[in-house]
Amino acid sequence: MTRTKIHELEAFCVTCPSAEEVTHLLQAGGFTLAFQMDAVPSACAGAPPLPAQYHYQDKNGSEVIFLAGRDADPDGVQLPEHASRFWIYPGADAGAARWVANMLATRWSFAWRSESPARQDVA
Repeated sequence: MTRTKIHELEAFCVTCPSAEEVTHLLQAGGFTLAFQMDAVPSACAGAPPLPAQYHYQDKNGSEVIFLAGRDADPDGVQLPEHASRFWIYPGADAGAARWVANMLATRWSFAWRSESPARQDVA
């Protein structure tokens, strides 16, 4: 049986769930809120504000980051249309990280993709 290693993944979500909803779902998967930052208004005219951020961790070192709003790439790269964004960084238990990635993608109907273009996409 071949096992696919899960790498760092990102997802662009067409909806923006509430932070409470994301927190509740992740708590059910063994994650706790480790850090949060409120939205930051832009100091530059025409630049979008930075949405609120929520960082979660589990006991195995996996991390999930939820960006609660639309963002823009600081280097000017065109991002897919989205209302929120997720990242997952697997820790020591790749199976648990894979399970949480699947749970999030199923709940909010998005597909994960590798952050590095050299890596294969994982759904």
